Amino acid sequence: MMRKLRDNIVARHFRASKFALESGESTRLDCHADNEMLFVFSGTGSVTYGDGSLSTTQLRPGDMLLMSPFTAHLIKNDGAELLVVGNAWWEDRQTVDESVKAPTKAPRTRLVLPSFTTPNGRMHVGHLAGPVVAADMFTRAQRTLGLDCYQLCGTLGFQTHVAITAAREGRSYHETSRAYSDDFLANYRLLGVDFDVFATLDELPRFERVAREFLATLDAGDHLIEKTARVPYCEHGHGYLFEAHVRGSCPHCGEGISSECENCALFVPDEELMDPVCNHCNRPAAWRPLKRMFVPLEPHRAVLERYLMSGAYVGKMPDFVARVLQRKLPDIPLGICSSDALALPLHGQEDQNLYSAVELAPRFLTAQDMLASRAELGSVELVLFFGSDNAYLRCITFPILLHLYDASRFRIVGFFGNEFYQLDGRKLSTSRGHVIYADDLTRQGIPADWLRLYVCHTRPSVAPTSFSFREAFDWIERRRGLLASVIHHISQSVETRHRGTVPEAGTWERLHRAFYQQLCERQQEGRRLFSVEGFDPRRIAELIDRLLHDLDGFATEALGARYHPGIERAACALSVAGLRLWATLAWPVMPGLCTALLGRLGIREPPYLNHALQWVPAGRSFDTRGWAV
Repeated sequence: MMRKLRDNIVARHFRASKFALESGESTRLDCHADNEMLFVFSGTGSVTYGDGSLSTTQLRPGDMLLMSPFTAHLIKNDGAELLVVGNAWWEDRQTVDESVKAPTKAPRTRLVLPSFTTPNGRMHVGHLAGPVVAADMFTRAQRTLGLDCYQLCGTLGFQTHVAITAAREGRSYHETSRAYSDDFLANYRLLGVDFDVFATLDELPRFERVAREFLATLDAGDHLIEKTARVPYCEHGHGYLFEAHVRGSCPHCGEGISSECENCALFVPDEELMDPVCNHCNRPAAWRPLKRMFVPLEPHRAVLERYLMSGAYVGKMPDFVARVLQRKLPDIPLGICSSDALALPLHGQEDQNLYSAVELAPRFLTAQDMLASRAELGSVELVLFFGSDNAYLRCITFPILLHLYDASRFRIVGFFGNEFYQLDGRKLSTSRGHVIYADDLTRQGIPADWLRLYVCHTRPSVAPTSFSFREAFDWIERRRGLLASVIHHISQSVETRHRGTVPEAGTWERLHRAFYQQLCERQQEGRRLFSVEGFDPRRIAELIDRLLHDLDGFATEALGARYHPGIERAACALSVAGLRLWATLAWPVMPGLCTALLGRLGIREPPYLNHALQWVPAGRSFDTRGWAV
């Protein structure tokens, strides 16, 4: 534990302190608004620092290191002796202001990767409220900021949950996967999900090639080890048991689990599963040794530390990753015994198949390869969306595997997890039959765009939330009525006072100036929420809702009979500009409705969230006849 050697020294302009780290210890990640100078008195160690492209510097006695504001840093004693360090820090407001206001570098191409959906059942509303709509929102939001962004979706891969569903339904694995993949595709189109790639088992030859290249790279880099460990085994004819074929208790929290712990989300090695039971015959499993290849994660913990310092983990994920890093990272097996999966192309392992946790990397690389055949990519930034039960695979396993494959080509800039979306207070689950399907909701009267907005409003970002059909219907109907009222007031003013065309802004009064300022503030808030650093679906839904109420209040008050024609023209032009801004901000969430609304304003180009408020040109017609929200 870090020892403080001297109380803080407070001078007029700076503070100073002295501390020590035992061998192997490190400080916590720090990132503050002060300048800081480090002085090494004795011992050796390292400091990892930076604000995106992180680097590590070795520390020796006599070294001094200056770190500017907002430079994330972590000090570690990687020597045998006590590391004694002094530090001084001071405030420099001018440097802080310059750092905050400095323009960020134009990003590389961004690829959005929501968790590939397991094709063992139809798409339900939990999928929507989790990765599906959020990832699509993010992709569209990036495009409104003028960035190149592509979304990679699919069902590609082999999961034991699908094999169990296939056996229950009397179909082959491929038939089952194709049937539910088609269902997901139909729902994506129904809900306006704009994917650039949808990878399925139709891409199996490409997937096999990419997986072989991936495993060969890991093998050539000496990143694999072979060892024997015990595995649950059914002595009543079902053999070695993996993932969905076995259940037991989590050794970390005691929760009942199958392949992953939905309670603590920590990885459970096969040999550590408590009280294993075969899911086929419901009898206690025995233990048998099995020789397998593994990827040791512990030697590569620096990969996770650097992502943690870069701020890429979002919401509850930083705490989760920090908790994982408090213990030794495990060895991840490459293979399992399964009848449905890719055979391991490694000598002596031909009777085993690729483990789904390791499959994550080849799945992404296959989808990226599909996209690269149509678009030039080069080095890319990745943004991940996933459920909290997959947090270990996405936040821990995947980044390390990708780093081992090609450390220079991919950089993850966002890990966006979500908690469980519930139905009647219980987790939605295809395998447990506790679901409400997405397309059923649209058939029951909830339009697709408004359903997207509602699941954003209730998204379980950091805590579980629950879906209620009655609450959803009432909430949506109130907003639809509000938008209809706004459009009615504006179109009536345009039609009756300005012959169906948008007027030039006339004479402004206090109410107009206040509303204009309000629109500018909403626009800047939208730009912040659309960025990778500020992205938050629930806050975007709240912003859309607030702006809709702003519009309704202004249109109701300002578009009535006025004593001065110029004042009414200003109110009408501002109302139309506000409606355009609302449609632009809402477009990532409600693409169909907003595209149609912008089209009624004569705007055919893709929505673009500019720095300045965009007006609708005077003389442009605004026709809402025969159209409803």
